[in-house]
Amino acid sequence: MARPVSIKDETIIDAARAVFLERGFAATTAEVADRAGVSEGTLFNRFRSKSELFQAAMQPQFAELAWLADLEARVGQGDLQAQLTELGTAGVGFFRQLMPLIMMSYANPSPGGLPESLMQPNPPPLRALQRLSGYFEAEIRLGRLRPVDPEILARIFLGSLQQYVFFELLFQAQHTLPLPLPTFLRGLVAMLWSGAAPPVPEDTSPVRSPA
Repeated sequence: MARPVSIKDETIIDAARAVFLERGFAATTAEVADRAGVSEGTLFNRFRSKSELFQAAMQPQFAELAWLADLEARVGQGDLQAQLTELGTAGVGFFRQLMPLIMMSYANPSPGGLPESLMQPNPPPLRALQRLSGYFEAEIRLGRLRPVDPEILARIFLGSLQQYVFFELLFQAQHTLPLPLPTFLRGLVAMLWSGAAPPVPEDTSPVRSPA
């Protein structure tokens, strides 16, 4: 007698995520099972309902916030504007993966009214805000940024990256080219820099009298 095929939950979740992103919550468990190469019975042995499977599939897998993993090592290193551009590029990549999952999750929220990933204690968006705030605060202490509120600076930076991805999706839906990412990041960093750059020391050298 042949042994039953063993399949990992992650394989089912990956298949469900792909199907739900393509078809929305209207997708059937039969479609998910077909994509995963299993029977519907196998799905319901692992997940009690379609809603539970949906929540598992739409749960963002970004608990460690890899794009912010080296923030502490960046403090005081290199050109700060270049650092912000690198972080911005990584952040846009992060939101390109995260935003479709969050938007789909809002179509079938948890009982609390938010996606499950946002109901957990200290969810990923708050951790990102805390880590960026700490990074900016450290750079301010080194005098590499003007003394401004680091959380406000972090909110502006994070919010701008998120809005770029949101409008990128809207432009693509309208078959229109969005603002190129390098152009956006150059403008964003330049605008932040003009408001957050350290002040230029005043020239205190004595004024020479004309001969």
